[in-house]
Amino acid sequence: MIYLKEGFIPLNFAYNDEIVQEGNGKYQLSFKFPTNNPLWESLTEETLLLADDLHGEQEFIIFEVERHHGYITVYANQVATLLNNYSISELSVNNASGDRVMRSLVSSIIRSHNFTFSSDIAATHSINLKNVTVATALFKDKHSILGQWGGDLIRDKYDIKLLSNGGDNKEALFMYKKNLKTYQQKKSTKDLRTRVHFAKTINSQKEGEADKVITVTLDSVLINKYKNIYEGNLEVNDQDVVDEAGLLKYAKQYYRDTLCDVIEESIEINVVGKPDVPVKIFDTVTIFHEKFNLDVKKKITKYTFSPMGKKLKTIGFGKIQQGLGTVLSNMIDEAVTEKVETKVDAFKIQKNLAELLKKDRTAIEEKMKNLEEQSKAGVE
Repeated sequence: MIYLKEGFIPLNFAYNDEIVQEGNGKYQLSFKFPTNNPLWESLTEETLLLADDLHGEQEFIIFEVERHHGYITVYANQVATLLNNYSISELSVNNASGDRVMRSLVSSIIRSHNFTFSSDIAATHSINLKNVTVATALFKDKHSILGQWGGDLIRDKYDIKLLSNGGDNKEALFMYKKNLKTYQQKKSTKDLRTRVHFAKTINSQKEGEADKVITVTLDSVLINKYKNIYEGNLEVNDQDVVDEAGLLKYAKQYYRDTLCDVIEESIEINVVGKPDVPVKIFDTVTIFHEKFNLDVKKKITKYTFSPMGKKLKTIGFGKIQQGLGTVLSNMIDEAVTEKVETKVDAFKIQKNLAELLKKDRTAIEEKMKNLEEQSKAGVE
């Protein structure tokens, strides 16, 4: 159901209603309402609404109303959009955890507000911003808190959380002929980067001395996986980077954090009925489609929900949960097959790969080198 917040008045005649949330992005409610019902005149810009969502009641604020013949179309954003209207004085922290930078953000907001901020991210970064909006500082671009600390952005009414993992592993299963209606899978090289040129400008501390520019070019470990080289340029603003060694460290971490060297893959399914167990944004679930030979565990990065019908309509699984381990294991498997053919025990290779996929990316890179050496020894 959708309600006017003031007076908690139900909008019983709302139709074509849906909430769309995309991980770390869009979070919007839209619906149509007949103009022969007097409540339509209350649906104006800046009006607060309450609506049932996938994870409970949520609050939205109307930002646009379109009038048509016999009805209006209402568009509302989740109330976190109000952070565009609050300014900060200065946000400056060095080597800070997610929780510390969030606390610093709170203390920098100039006027009183209803929002709370928290984070469980242990990784440390630095940020230096002043005279910008809270929204800009929090999640607007790569220089924001979200851009540097990463994580999953959870917006629950006025409670804002940045979590290392905003969801849970669920036993929910979406199956063809059960609760999975249609299925669409897309792969794209549009944002692929396998060679990045990093640059950092070190501002001079002495009058009359020119600023120093340091540069590093780093190739992805997956660069030979693709037929073409995908180049990109990045201007680094991290305060911790003061020399080439620091820039190289930043570059390596950039590949690990962004997965820019992995082909973007997205899956979207239309849902019929309810899943076996309740799910929410960032939960990991299983998708099984017998006809297309699809059986994967994926992280929910997008959904469409009907608040009037209280039902899930679609779920999307995007790049945020790209299977890095699968891509690397395939690459290693192909390399081993080419070099070793049948001369190395296949069971041992398979066992090594199984252990490999349990490790993080750094360990995978080291293991790749070891496997290659073992493969050469096997051939000899």
